[in-house]
Amino acid sequence: MTNFCNLCIDDFVFCFIKMEKGDQGKEDSRDRISELTDEILFLILSFLTLKEVANICFLSRRLKILWPHIVALNFDASNTLGELRRNGRLRKKKRTWYINWVNHVLESHKGSTLNEFRVCFDLDWTCRHDIDRWFCFAISKRVRKLELDFEEVAEETWPPGLRSYSLTKSCFNYIRTPQGLSCIGLLDSLCLRFVKVSGEVLEHFLLHCPLLEKLVVEWSKNLVTLNVASSSPLRLRYLEIRSCLALQNLEISAPNLQSFLYYGQKVELHIENAPLLTDVLIGGNLDDEPAFAFCPLSGYLCQLKTLTLEMSAYNMTFPNFPELTNLRHLAVSAYGGYDDDLLVLTSLIDASPSLNKLSLELNIWRSSTYNHAHNTSNVTGKPIPSLKVVEVIGFRGFKIDVDFLAYLLEHGKVMEKITINCCHPSWAGQILEFETIKERERARKHALQLKSKSPSTTEFVII
Repeated sequence: MTNFCNLCIDDFVFCFIKMEKGDQGKEDSRDRISELTDEILFLILSFLTLKEVANICFLSRRLKILWPHIVALNFDASNTLGELRRNGRLRKKKRTWYINWVNHVLESHKGSTLNEFRVCFDLDWTCRHDIDRWFCFAISKRVRKLELDFEEVAEETWPPGLRSYSLTKSCFNYIRTPQGLSCIGLLDSLCLRFVKVSGEVLEHFLLHCPLLEKLVVEWSKNLVTLNVASSSPLRLRYLEIRSCLALQNLEISAPNLQSFLYYGQKVELHIENAPLLTDVLIGGNLDDEPAFAFCPLSGYLCQLKTLTLEMSAYNMTFPNFPELTNLRHLAVSAYGGYDDDLLVLTSLIDASPSLNKLSLELNIWRSSTYNHAHNTSNVTGKPIPSLKVVEVIGFRGFKIDVDFLAYLLEHGKVMEKITINCCHPSWAGQILEFETIKERERARKHALQLKSKSPSTTEFVII
């Protein structure tokens, strides 16, 4: 069967409706889409965004009939959010447009179930009546994947989320009714970003959603305690908690958990019964002391295959690691001054004999405003036996990155490829990269100096 997800709208139209002259010079205006089966038409619709569906429905009588029964409602408005980031004065107008769009689609929808319901826009508590209706609508359709993301992209206050939508008592009461309980039973993914939600509500979902495999909570001001456990073994495989500033206590007992991502301040963290845990992210802001999480995780470090750190270079103080025998990939997203020190990471590298890949993303300031507590005398200079691939984004040619890469080149014994991208991570891959040519050329010069010191067997790529 044709892979429709690889077709753009123009390809779709070209393949199924020919409005131009055929081989015999005759015009063929048949509605070829309507000749397809319902199964194929629903497959086609499942790969299109709601905007794309609206754009092609005029092409076919049967598409007009079938689209209200689609099972994926993804209200993606990425382009409009981009406009809001550039001009916050458009917020009121664009909010009205988005709310009307969602309401119109929901009024037209005739399906009995939903595989996906996603709303992602700059909305806050003033929109609560509409959001309440959307939430209850999705639940009533026995939704499998539910995502509410209300980041206020046009808001410049700190911390963000002060005016966030709060899941109301009426919504919580609904999912506790017999009808609501039966409807949430099929939920397998729940993502709440910039939604104020309590631990009581989240624990209700964990208790009554036996198929739930993914839980994401980000910038929830109301989350204070969360117990990720259940009387029956949780199916949960992926847990992500980010920037929940009021969180004090997090307890996890999840025998199927494979990925755990935590970004935030120091909390009481307890983890038990996580035999399948292999992927961990630990991160936080300058005052968050994110390295605290390594102690609660100590019993599981030896089974990790991927470890990601998102923190300041100033905060990279680690305990004495047990050997991370299975760690294959270490990803570090660090921010700091050009005179900060990343050699503290060598203790982690020394404890990872099977490390195969190191990814480094750098957000470097002009200079550090903090006194350095790291002691580089602890650097052992041990050989790095398995590291083959190193990728760096945000290389600037300062002490923080040059010293660290020079160390890897000196001690890496089987290095196969090093890729250095001199573009700032915020702009990497974009058409417009807001950096001066002088800054880029300076970084490239230092990268070339490192390249001259690399073994001839190592592929060295500079971007």
